[in-house]
Order: sequence, then C-alpha cells, then structure tokens
Amino acid sequence: MDKELRKTWEKNNKVFYGINLLKSTDSDIIDYLDTVKQNGGSIQGTLKEALRFFLAYKDNQKTIQ
Repeated sequence: MDKELRKTWEKNNKVFYGINLLKSTDSDIIDYLDTVKQNGGSIQGTLKEALRFFLAYKDNQKTIQ
C-alpha cells in the first residue's frame, strides 16, 4: 500500500484517543499498566478489554433493573 492510500485508509478507519494519568490520583492504573508492559502485554489491548468489560457489565445492569 503506498503512502497516500495508507493515509486515506487510516483517516477513514482509525480513531486516536490519548489520556493523561496523574501519579497522585491514578497510581493504581499506572502501576497495573506498568506491570502489563513489563510482562510483554499490550497496553492498548488491556484498555480495550477493560472498556468492553465495563460496557458489557453496564448493559447487563440495565437489563436486570
């Protein structure tokens, strides 16, 4: 794929979100992500898994109530 096609594909198919974590309030998250990274895991995969778990849990709670 040439550079322009790739650029167009990424523009149409990808979205980037970045977050800043504070050491003073988010140290539990930072420590966990550091452990994932040190063990060769994927930070992106870990965050996706956590968000999907949260969304599934949230949807199940609506059904139960």
